Amino acid sequence: MIRIIIITLLLLQLQSLVAQSLPDTIPFTLGGSKVFLKGKLNDTSDVTIELDMGAGTQAVNKHSSGRLQLNFDDKITVNNTEGVNEVRKSNRNKLAIGHLEWADLPFAEVGNMRPEEDLIVGNGLFLDKVIELDYDLKILIVRDRLPAKAKDYKGQPISYVQNRPILEVSFYHDGQTFTWWTLFDTGRDGTMLIGEDFTGRDGNWGKLHELMMLNGKKIVRLDAELAGYRFKDIVTNAADPEKPGGRATLLGNQVLNHFNMILDNREKRIYLKLNGRRGERYSDYKSYEEQMRH
Repeated sequence: MIRIIIITLLLLQLQSLVAQSLPDTIPFTLGGSKVFLKGKLNDTSDVTIELDMGAGTQAVNKHSSGRLQLNFDDKITVNNTEGVNEVRKSNRNKLAIGHLEWADLPFAEVGNMRPEEDLIVGNGLFLDKVIELDYDLKILIVRDRLPAKAKDYKGQPISYVQNRPILEVSFYHDGQTFTWWTLFDTGRDGTMLIGEDFTGRDGNWGKLHELMMLNGKKIVRLDAELAGYRFKDIVTNAADPEKPGGRATLLGNQVLNHFNMILDNREKRIYLKLNGRRGERYSDYKSYEEQMRH
């Protein structure tokens, strides 16, 4: 009898170790170019979650917070597309995505989210993990170690700003080449944005030749190169450094979702490989000309 009990305990321990070592595989959907997951908040509410690698904190849609019955017990200052504002904050929430669970999570209440999304989470949840976004299979994989297939990807070092990954990207504009540490922003449903972190340095604002001015920003045409692949004729906006809004230079998911990604937060490296979306259109000069004709 004692032997059976010992064997049973050993098997349970072995199952636990195996479960801990296996990766978690979570399906996702695309809304535009954004990545959406399903989860459960505080053991009661089913939620739609945007995975935004450009988000420095977790957020809840102010139009969802009533249904989710969050307890707002604090305030926090948030800088997003609505500007810089003090908003309500709910501490100590539990979130489950697939088999993964987090406790004591704070959420800032924001008003710039789509009606169909409840929460935003970012890379801050995965700082001790290796995460993979496979757009061909539409799955998020969370691992404890780098998979062997990373050798078939193009790797490069990353750094972080508020847990958000940034990486070096090359830009080509009017015969000039720029290399800049650029935010990897899966939450932006667009190609890119040139922030005052870039335009305010080394006279870069004056080096950008605009197609037109719009709301005080330069609309510019350029190529961007990432992981050896060149995205041609991107049309984007550049922020005036004399009118700072705190926006960083970034690549959005109209570009980034052309790559399957493995992000090794433990070793601070990212691995990218072109996927089946490489032919998908993005905001380029051709679409700009079409808009101007109308």
